[in-house]
Amino acid sequence: MASQTHFIPVFTILFLSLNIFSPHMVSADQRLIDIVCNDPAIEDHDRCLKTFSTPQGIAANNVNQLVEIAMNEGAMSGQKTLNVIEEMKKKKKNNRMVEAALQVCERTYMYSIDEFKLIAPELDYDTMGANYDVSLINPEVENCANAVKVARLNVPELEEGNRLADYYATLGYEMTQNMM
Repeated sequence: MASQTHFIPVFTILFLSLNIFSPHMVSADQRLIDIVCNDPAIEDHDRCLKTFSTPQGIAANNVNQLVEIAMNEGAMSGQKTLNVIEEMKKKKKNNRMVEAALQVCERTYMYSIDEFKLIAPELDYDTMGANYDVSLINPEVENCANAVKVARLNVPELEEGNRLADYYATLGYEMTQNMM
């Protein structure tokens, strides 16, 4: 009987030490991030890893939660870009080409922000719809980029906003595509 009472604490210590120090248990969530970001469909692996190397990303238990993080980042980035556009529109010395480009970009970012916010909740009931909706963002961003180019507008914040919106939309598309 005495050996059985020693068995339980020894077994408990052994079990806990294996779970605590096992490489498989150290970062199960990091493995999810690695799987997602190393998927051949994800073009920018390094940026993907950076996107999800936040406390929220590391705490994610599934791909839906990672998509939600990416879409929230896309919406926040889009809002910053929209703020830049709105500030530029307030300036009275814009020529017609610049005004037209800013109008296109304003519509692009208002639409894109709404779409980014729509994707994560939609995943719960319609993965295919979420995938379709996120696929609509890239052509909108392309419209803004083309309008900026035609107007010969050189605004680094706007160009970076376009790159980020394109990145987050592509990331969301590839992640939702793999969920179907």
